[in-house]
Order: sequence, then C-alpha cells, then structure tokens
Amino acid sequence: MPVEATMTQLMPRAVIEAIENVVRFATGQGASNAEVIHADEDYWIASIGEPSARLIVKIASSNRVPSFEKAKAKHDFITSTAQVPMARMIAADDGRTRIPFRYSIQTRVLGEEWFTRRSRLDDGDRERALANLGDVVGRLHLPRLSMFGTLPMGQETECLAALLAHCREIIRDQSIRARFTEHLEQNAHLWADVLHPAITHDDLHGFNVLFHPHRPVEVSGILDFDKAWGGPAESDLARMELWRGMSSQSFLAAYRDHVPELAGYGERRPFYQLLWCLEFAQNTQDHLDTTNVLLARLGMPSLKRFS
Repeated sequence: MPVEATMTQLMPRAVIEAIENVVRFATGQGASNAEVIHADEDYWIASIGEPSARLIVKIASSNRVPSFEKAKAKHDFITSTAQVPMARMIAADDGRTRIPFRYSIQTRVLGEEWFTRRSRLDDGDRERALANLGDVVGRLHLPRLSMFGTLPMGQETECLAALLAHCREIIRDQSIRARFTEHLEQNAHLWADVLHPAITHDDLHGFNVLFHPHRPVEVSGILDFDKAWGGPAESDLARMELWRGMSSQSFLAAYRDHVPELAGYGERRPFYQLLWCLEFAQNTQDHLDTTNVLLARLGMPSLKRFS
C-alpha cells in the first residue's frame, strides 16, 4: 500500500494495516492511492483505489460510532427497494472478527455537491437540474413500505405514533421536545389519512446531493442515509421547501409525477419544518428567526434561544 506521509501522520500503523487487510479480504485487491478523509482518536475514514472506482473505508476502535452492520442492513434495504443513485455498501463488521476494529467499506459516489454546482449553472440549467433532483427524490419516495419506523423493518402502523417516536429520538432539549410532541398530539387528526410509509431520508440538503462530473444537470448520487427511516415522504419535501435552493416549480412538477400531494399537506408542512429547526437547534439569528416564524404559524410560544 503506497502510504503517503499524511497517512502515517494521521493514522496509527495498526489502522493502516487494518485497512489493507479488510480491503484485500472484501475486494481481492490491494489498498492503493489512500487518502485520509477523517481522523480522530477512535474513528478513521479513508478513500482508497483508482479515481474512477474509489472505496470509502471506515474504521472505529470504540462503540461511539453507530453500528456499521445496522447501517449496511438499512443501506442494502434502500438500494434493493428504491431506484436511486447511491453508494453500495460492500462489507461491514461490528464483531472485530477479522481485525481488532469495527469497519465498513462502500463505493464512493463521484460528483459535485449541489450547493457548489448550482452556483455555476445558468437559470435554465439550474431548473433542469432541480427537475432531475425532483425525479430522483420522487423515485426514492415511490415504494410503499409495510410499516412506519426504523429501517429496514418498521414497528408502527400509524404515522403519528412513528413521528412522535422519531421526535423523541432527535430533539435533544427535553422541555422543547415535550412541548412539540404535545402539540403534535393535539393535532393528531392531521395525520389520520397519512397511511403509507416511505423511505424518508431526513437530511436531503445540498451537501448530500451530488451532480455528475460531466453531465451538469444530472444527479449522480444521494449521500448519507444514516438518518433515513420509514416515515411520511412529505417530511423530506417539507424540509427541502424550507431550505434555500433545494426546491422550485420544476422540482415539484417532476416530484409530483411520482408522489401526488396528500390532502392536508399544507397544514402538516410547518410541523415537519419546525421539527428540523428543533433538531438542528442552532442559536444563530437566522435559525432562531426561522424557528419563531414556524412557532407562530403553529400557534406556539416563541423561543429566545436553544439551551
């Protein structure tokens, strides 16, 4: 393995040897052209291989990083269920059976982040790119799952029950979480007709959408399904409509070819958007302003700052 100076500086020798071992075991090939993406005291990420077919190898020495095997099970379920461009997970092991570390290996999707690509497109190409993104997100949401809840197998038959459980998991502030979930329960009727769970990414911002290196308006991959769950598809849409540059009429037209709008979406949308604000919980003025606009829209008290 040609190890650059940065590799030996940023990774212990045991980690470098572990990467060589698992890549050879999983692919039958050597671990060439290694590049460090992340390195700290118990978690390392490296990019390996030729430019056109690189792999991402993640190595963890503790249990602080969530289960790689569960991530692979979720990832495999999504790739087998939805027809969207995304990485393929090749191997994962939490049991330290081959090396004294936990690890995962996946393909690396080539492309440019949407937040960078969109700034280099003219108005026409930007709309064509958003239309392509709308088509991809629509295809992600198109398959109907059997249950709401965690992937690959949900636990709830009712959307609101799963949404409440999801809120309790992702909103850190106990007081804010209690107020928001109480307000959800008071408006339970709004979710009575949301009957079909879908693969809900939960983090479809512009850094998790890549566009093709040589085809400017074509999505090459959706990244980071770690937060994905079996939820209401419209939750992803609501967040994308809140975030700057992630939606347009062209996006919505392409998306609606796959997923028609459900009655009552306009009333549910601010709940989904506020949930993101409460999860993200940043005390910047812009974020607090957005949060308070949504709180007012839902008839809830304003918030001075997140604790």
